[in-house]
Amino acid sequence: MVIPEEVKATIQQPMLIALATSSRQGIPNVVYMLQYWWLNADELVIGDLFMKATQKNVQENEHVSLCVWNQQQNRSYKLKGTARYETSGPGYDLANENLHRKKPDKDFKGVVTIKVTEIYDASRGPNAGALIAGA
Repeated sequence: MVIPEEVKATIQQPMLIALATSSRQGIPNVVYMLQYWWLNADELVIGDLFMKATQKNVQENEHVSLCVWNQQQNRSYKLKGTARYETSGPGYDLANENLHRKKPDKDFKGVVTIKVTEIYDASRGPNAGALIAGA
């Protein structure tokens, strides 16, 4: 899937993003994340230093959603996709390379790698909820 440049640019800004997961039974969990990077054209990697429910949920149920917003531009996007929890591989290596720039002696426990499959406009206005890219 091609992620629109305005969405990709918003996510590249250092900001909190809200990541929503749910258990196998459908019990929701939402947490803010700050350490994330694009792995490739449509996969986002989120570093795990303290995840408990998020890690467990991703291992039980691959469906996730996240919300990003840029207050200066008054733009917000909702992304949906499938996630996997990894403790090695390219996403894990990328996350640790970035972490080591600030904390050379620290490693992530793992990463959540999200393959983005749908993007929606989550800004106020007449296009709120409109599908921007994907299914």
